[in-house]
Amino acid sequence: MKTGALYIRVSTDKQEELSPDAQKRLMLDYARDNGIIITEDSIYWEIGISGRTADKRPSFRQMIAAAKSPEHPYDVILVWKFSRFARNQEESIVYKSLLKKAGVEVISVSEPLPDGIMGGLIERILEWMDEYYSIRLSGEVMRGMTEKALRGGYQANPPLGYDRKKNQTPTVNETEAAVVRMIFRMFTEEHLSMTAIAKKLNLGKYPTKRGAHWNVTHLRYLLGNPFYTGKVRWNYVTHTEGKRLNDSSDWIIADGVHEPLIDEETFQKAAKLLQQSARIGWVHGHMPSKHWISGILKCAACGGPMTYSSETKRNKAAYRCHNHIAGTCLVTNRILVSKLEPAILEGLESFMNMGEFGYIRKITQEVPADMVSVLKEQLTDLQKKEKRIRKAYMDGIDTLEEYRESRQAINRQKEELTARLEAADNPSSAITEQDKIRMAGNIQDVLHILRSEDADMIAKANAIRRICEKITFDKEEDQLQFYFIM
Repeated sequence: MKTGALYIRVSTDKQEELSPDAQKRLMLDYARDNGIIITEDSIYWEIGISGRTADKRPSFRQMIAAAKSPEHPYDVILVWKFSRFARNQEESIVYKSLLKKAGVEVISVSEPLPDGIMGGLIERILEWMDEYYSIRLSGEVMRGMTEKALRGGYQANPPLGYDRKKNQTPTVNETEAAVVRMIFRMFTEEHLSMTAIAKKLNLGKYPTKRGAHWNVTHLRYLLGNPFYTGKVRWNYVTHTEGKRLNDSSDWIIADGVHEPLIDEETFQKAAKLLQQSARIGWVHGHMPSKHWISGILKCAACGGPMTYSSETKRNKAAYRCHNHIAGTCLVTNRILVSKLEPAILEGLESFMNMGEFGYIRKITQEVPADMVSVLKEQLTDLQKKEKRIRKAYMDGIDTLEEYRESRQAINRQKEELTARLEAADNPSSAITEQDKIRMAGNIQDVLHILRSEDADMIAKANAIRRICEKITFDKEEDQLQFYFIM
């Protein structure tokens, strides 16, 4: 008797294939007829996943790892067709070779192969056909989506400012649209940096479409999205092997049928400013230096800035007190970057875990008037909505239970908006326990960016400036002191 595993995959494309249950039933019949023992633990499912690459198939990788293990749990792996195992011939050959070395055979129950050289040749031909079908199918899907985009079709969730029901044209969400227009106005008319805009939005507690805090990346995408001028853009990024921005020549931009929020002149003005900011690389309104902590790190002795010196053949990268170099500070304050970076990360980690902050300043700037007006507009919209649901109940359209649920939801939104308006009218500088909890969360977000290999110098510089007014270094005490802001 042999032991075996079943690999069952149904992909996302609309091909003619057996259902998962049918594949399982036929493979179990084959196993029974050929003396192969199959247990429930040895059945691997992959539903709605393409077979083009193995890195997108977790159950497949788990099965391969188990089959190659020293325990040798399987003698054979059964599939309904070889195309279920892989549609990429290169991967198919690699994984079958690995399994063969481990003494595991891959069998297609619907494609019996003769023994010897002829069986191997037929198997290669089947793999070529499967890969050709996959490539052809991918091309057909691409052409179909391209044609739809060129006709102004919608193939993704709409951005902030719009709502969309399935298979319908996006409609304007007036509450969100007011925030979008405000962002364009602050950027193109008030000439605020994206960092300053993000701060104002977060201060006013306006979330992104997904409910996150605003940052420069969110704003850059929003300000450069032609959807707001009534157009649709497709093939903007490629999601295979990570998210990658496509060349602008490959983008498809066509006229849509949805209502625009921004006129073309304002959008082009924003595009020009975005191009300038990308070329200059601003960090909080200033040109960035060569390291992300530049401008934040200060000398504990004199309070002056510590300047960055790049690595040379003789010396490692380090920070030194600028005033000492100029002869006005008597303390030789110097720290290697290789020592400074982990010390900052360790210090932030400690503050986040302990929740105790020696120096913290709460920003008490007033919420901008235009944000206050948006809050008031939202309250007015809720009052109108409240009247509509009351009328729907009185007219017998909604049940009493539906009316109560809708009214409770509206009351919760009204309470939140009222609280935000009160906070805007009466800002407080007192640091509360809730502030400390929020600060710990902010530090956690910043630590994630500082430790990320994908974050560049500007992203890290912006991140540390979100929470730190300055960091002082005392060489005699070998100590960093953090001055937080919120």
